[in-house]
Amino acid sequence: MTRLSLHLLAATAACAAAASGCAEPFDARRDTLGPFRVAAVGVVDGQADAAIWAGQPLHEQPVELVWTLDGALLGEGWGVSVPDDAVGAELGLTATAPDGSTREARVTVAEPPTSFGLGYLGVDLADVWTLEDRQAVEGVSLDGRAVPEGLAARVHAAAGDAATATVADVRLMLAQGDGTLLRLDDRTTDLLREDLRFEDGELASRQPLDPGVALGLALAFDGAGGNRWSWLSIPMGLDGDWVWSGGVVVDLGGVEVTTGLVAVTLADLDPDSSEISLADPEPATDLTGQAPLACAIAGEPFRLAWLHGGRCAVSDVEGARVVIEVSE
Repeated sequence: MTRLSLHLLAATAACAAAASGCAEPFDARRDTLGPFRVAAVGVVDGQADAAIWAGQPLHEQPVELVWTLDGALLGEGWGVSVPDDAVGAELGLTATAPDGSTREARVTVAEPPTSFGLGYLGVDLADVWTLEDRQAVEGVSLDGRAVPEGLAARVHAAAGDAATATVADVRLMLAQGDGTLLRLDDRTTDLLREDLRFEDGELASRQPLDPGVALGLALAFDGAGGNRWSWLSIPMGLDGDWVWSGGVVVDLGGVEVTTGLVAVTLADLDPDSSEISLADPEPATDLTGQAPLACAIAGEPFRLAWLHGGRCAVSDVEGARVVIEVSE
């Protein structure tokens, strides 16, 4: 099974390596998910895959993908297989938004990277922002709960995850307007529910933001050409009965889940909101209640991250009954 080197296409260095992936000027911070873009690209379970950012948390309409291998057409859409002997070949992607705008990316097929896990602590950075001062602040365990109002989230490659031991670097990109990221070290980043503004490397202002769900994309690099990514959302300053589904946080309203599976209706989805709206959650024992969706993978629980990454659009799933896999 092959994987691909993964490029953070907004970054200056990645633009140089990915050629036309940065044809349109990028004027935001490299850690910000702003306009429509290919945020990550690679191979997952032998298939070409990507994280496509719509310019907002959810895709309203489907995005079109065209894949090539060493310049020859490989396939279109999602679920396109990459040959096992493609190591060293160049995989190309052209992503076209509903308005006709396009983004391109090229990566080189590499050996399979390891998976990685993420966790977070609560940390009080009310009067702190410099690297040295933040290093001196200890985080507190939240046991997967929401980050209390007034605290920041310290996101890190999860301790105790054997696969994570091979991760050399984890970088976060945050949805525009969801806060500020301050890197602590190669595997740790502080996420503040504030808008921090800097001038000449000095803090010019900091403005608290309303409570909400912060949405980001984590990119992990193993230092040997193996790279992966994962969507991550964290409730900050919000009450709720939060559980996680593949890194995406949802409020099930107190429904008790013992099987790990929950049937929900995807209703009133707001493409501008980092929180995914669910209706009528109830425990499930299997996938029999799940509606067949052309954008989803048959025989598997629905992954909410598909709504962020472009595999499924709001127009594909609005009103559908699906089964998701959750953990507390």
